Amino acid sequence: MKVLFVFIVPSGGVNTLNRLRHQALLPAGIYSHFLYFREGSGSSDFAPGIPVFYASEPPAVRHILDYYSFDCIVVTSFFLQMALFRQLGFAKPIIYEIQGFGSPEQARRNLSEAIPFVNEYADAILYPGTPVIGALLEELYPFKPKFSFANPFDPRAFDRSSFAYPPAPPLDYSPLVWIGRLEDNKNWRDFLLIGAEVIKRKPGVRLWMFSDPALAEPGEAEQLAIWTQGLGLGHYIFHHHNVANSLMPYYYDLIASSGGVLCMTSKSEGAPYVALEALSSGCPIVTSNSDGVSSAILDGTTGLYYSHGDISGAADRVMRLMTERKLRNSLVETGKKHVRSEFSMENYAARFSGMLLTLGARPC
Repeated sequence: MKVLFVFIVPSGGVNTLNRLRHQALLPAGIYSHFLYFREGSGSSDFAPGIPVFYASEPPAVRHILDYYSFDCIVVTSFFLQMALFRQLGFAKPIIYEIQGFGSPEQARRNLSEAIPFVNEYADAILYPGTPVIGALLEELYPFKPKFSFANPFDPRAFDRSSFAYPPAPPLDYSPLVWIGRLEDNKNWRDFLLIGAEVIKRKPGVRLWMFSDPALAEPGEAEQLAIWTQGLGLGHYIFHHHNVANSLMPYYYDLIASSGGVLCMTSKSEGAPYVALEALSSGCPIVTSNSDGVSSAILDGTTGLYYSHGDISGAADRVMRLMTERKLRNSLVETGKKHVRSEFSMENYAARFSGMLLTLGARPC
């Protein structure tokens, strides 16, 4: 069984998802191939031997389809591309996959715009259990087959015992960390406000921001510089750009061993891999209550929630995780168990195989 997964550019959570599902589906006899319309910062993340294509022109895409004879195509987020595959003669199942659509308002707008394309060209919709998305799909696509199950995750890469290098010694300060794209929905502005408040209470704290400048929304990098200066944070922030996912276990481990905390400030989330990676590394999390994050972060059990806009409340929770060792250890240990039980590679392969069979794809 050969499946083609399609996305616009290799970067962020979808790139992590694609690498993991290649690994998860292979034992089930499903051979994953990946088509991106252009190269990106994650182009080097794929291991040798994984078939990855970069093409957008119809003749090049047609050549790939004809040569590999895929049994199914999964198009992630960018619904316009489904028409291209049908126009090029692909008659087997096409699945439209949703992996994060920003705020509820943005999600409604995108899913409404997608209606004529999904209804005409897609055989089914796949999403990772995000409550807001599920409700919108029931409203906007009442008759389209829908499948919902957790994305795969392999915690072994984030286990210290599997590191190919010695873990770094703890830092002499505790980092408060933000990871994401510079855009309004990821809400880096609140992170700076929270960071400034935490530094008032604990001046030794430093702020780490991981991002890919090439994917920033227009004007956001400039606004970040203005906000940083305005809040007097210039000497407190370290920027990490285009860090390969394979190196993130090193950083998560360093954050955890140094008493640091991951702060997730998104206004809305799908199924963020950042949370799973941090939990697997023993890195505690403070997060906004942003819909899809609830699949990984259980308030008071695997992390701590704060209400959107409550900067002081978020800072309170960060300080608790930096100072209350018993609470920190409890959340970390429960988080590791939760990730292992709810996001296994085997569960994903079984659910994905079942979906293909239901849609009439050739048996795996």
